[in-house]
Amino acid sequence: MLRYFVPLIVVHTAAFLALMPSLFSWTALAVCIAGIHVFGQAITMGYHRLLTHRSFAVPRWFEYTLVVLALCCLEDSPARWVSTHRKHHVHSDEHEDPHSPLVTFLWGHMGWLFLHNRELHQWSNYERYAKDILQDPFYMWLEKNPTSPLWFYVGQCVLFFAAPLAIGSIWLDWNSALYFAAGMVVWGVFVRTVLVWHITWSVNSLTHLFGYKNHDTDENSRNNWLVALVAAGEGWHNNHHHDPSCCSVQHKWWELDVTYWEVRALKAIGIVKEIVPRREVRVEEAKKAAKKPAVSHAS
Repeated sequence: MLRYFVPLIVVHTAAFLALMPSLFSWTALAVCIAGIHVFGQAITMGYHRLLTHRSFAVPRWFEYTLVVLALCCLEDSPARWVSTHRKHHVHSDEHEDPHSPLVTFLWGHMGWLFLHNRELHQWSNYERYAKDILQDPFYMWLEKNPTSPLWFYVGQCVLFFAAPLAIGSIWLDWNSALYFAAGMVVWGVFVRTVLVWHITWSVNSLTHLFGYKNHDTDENSRNNWLVALVAAGEGWHNNHHHDPSCCSVQHKWWELDVTYWEVRALKAIGIVKEIVPRREVRVEEAKKAAKKPAVSHAS
């Protein structure tokens, strides 16, 4: 499918430019490492836990900030990403699962992106699985302009080149400043994008094949410590499938969930307004609410 095939090939190829010593700098490497977390969290915290599962609430400006950063990862528009993931939860590891690794590991990891799935990308599918997303004017605009994610991606490339070039030219000669700026694009955008892609895809592939289960679910989700480490907690995937609405996937004290900690930190400074707790807590709160006597307004 050209929508995915061309960007995947181009960006992977561009990332190999990192092998050129002239494009390496410790600054570019540091920006790459920081970017893996910042832009990766736009997918994990933004697309996944916020838009897909609504496991916490934030002001619209912060939600849009996460979405713009996610668009810079070139992992599709919000409605497409959300509808695909929600369908995965409904049909996890079944025939209709868009990316079950039970077909093959490569299929679950990235192979599914190379085959056009007409049903997955029908408008009716978005309306069924991401109707709430389509009700937002910004997200609807993104769907009506299918090349828009690409322009966000190109825009960041320009920014990652222009800013280092301007700064580097202050203390470097022009030729060195050009190489410094080009290296920032290669490491800060292309290498970072490829690594974020494979981290995201590892949640689809590795955590449905390798690891342990805390909960008996009706699919093959697993808790995988390696994926949890590189994906800020997303590797505790069996925990997530057991309770998708919960913001935290930390069900044992040592199952560290960095994303949840960051959501809690954002709540502490007033950005996050509400956090969805574990199912047991929600059930208990519902029972308490049901026991409260109705307030009479009769005179």
